[in-house]
Amino acid sequence: MAGEPDLRKVIVAVLLALTFSFAGGTGKVDIDLMRMSGTMVYAQVYQMVTEPEKYVGKRIRMKGVFSSYYDNEVKQRFFGCVISDALACCSQGLAFELSKPLKYPDEYPEEGAEIVIVGEFTYVKEEDGADYPLIRKAEFVMR
Repeated sequence: MAGEPDLRKVIVAVLLALTFSFAGGTGKVDIDLMRMSGTMVYAQVYQMVTEPEKYVGKRIRMKGVFSSYYDNEVKQRFFGCVISDALACCSQGLAFELSKPLKYPDEYPEEGAEIVIVGEFTYVKEEDGADYPLIRKAEFVMR
């Protein structure tokens, strides 16, 4: 009928909107932990932590639980995305830094809230020997 939208155009528009909302405008993702089973996620994160050089520069998308920790020694708050294994008995987590800093705690999720982040994997080597993996330039896709 005249004046009614073409159903195909509506479907395409909805699919595009969903695609961008799930991607969060974050672009290409090299490793999507959200598409893996719980066991595979646990194994993948374990490998990322033990062999970080293989993953430096890769864009990672992950879903987990928001966590933060304030280190009194360095006077800095660290943020993490923690993922449980399939049996929920063990967990692995990756620290992240947002591309655009937010005010803590007002603009962050509550501790334990489910989040999805996307960012670039790197490995930080501290002078004191405290090396750790970090998702840099991270964005919340869901919080």
